[in-house]
Amino acid sequence: MNRLLGCLLLFAFTVVVAVSAEDTNTLPTTITVDGIIYSNVTWRTATSASVTIFHQTGVASIPLEKLPPELQRRFGYDPQKAAAYRAQELAAAQRHMVEIQAQERLREQHEVEALAAARKQQQVQEERAREQLRANQLANANNVEVIQLFHVDGGINPLPTGGYVAQLALTNHTTVCAHFDEDGRRYLEDASRKYAEWNAQQDSLEQQLQVQVQPGTIILSGGKGGTRVLGGGGGLAYTMGGSQQPALTASPPVSTVYAVREENSTCYFLKGSREAGQTGGFKQYSWP
Repeated sequence: MNRLLGCLLLFAFTVVVAVSAEDTNTLPTTITVDGIIYSNVTWRTATSASVTIFHQTGVASIPLEKLPPELQRRFGYDPQKAAAYRAQELAAAQRHMVEIQAQERLREQHEVEALAAARKQQQVQEERAREQLRANQLANANNVEVIQLFHVDGGINPLPTGGYVAQLALTNHTTVCAHFDEDGRRYLEDASRKYAEWNAQQDSLEQQLQVQVQPGTIILSGGKGGTRVLGGGGGLAYTMGGSQQPALTASPPVSTVYAVREENSTCYFLKGSREAGQTGGFKQYSWP
């Protein structure tokens, strides 16, 4: 193994060798190759096939077979080694070209795929926009409305004819009458449960805040989400910045349902809580 490694290192060293300072001092500073005169020559690196020189007007790589016999001997020129070296160079260059071409094809393929994906996404977005426009136009024509609600205000009562009826507390601080089916009942019960959990959390945090209040602290509250401001002795001293505490929690949960106002009635009929496709260009809604 060591012998093989030594041979490989020797081969690598003989492939590209820097011309030593001693050789540079004894090598000619002017040389003519194929009728071209190179002056102020500085000899740099040599391979089995060529030698690189710096000269008065630039850089040149001169094949060893073009040198005079004396210089060929100085650089150890061997026609077989030179041919083998050039064959290796050619093979390496061809491999490199193949890799570049493969990378270029891959890049072009990625560009084509990205462009196709972008066009498809744009088409999907445009089609969705067209569908939504048609749905909105038809929904407006059929009096479909969006209702934002907090919870059921009171109980859910069954109807003799089937289905249920209840009063819904909306985010605009009003209540409306609504009819719905079994799926709607489950959805509204879940929405009411979430609101009750949020309400209980608010009450708990408010109680904790009141327990933590120190003497001379005034609670400023208009209901949920109050803040506290530090007082100053017997009077009120309001301070800005760090003395004001943030709201207790985030906003209450809001549920969105779609409804149609019933003819000759003040009630709505709930159609669902989310979009689930379309029929005849009109969005159909179903419960989750």
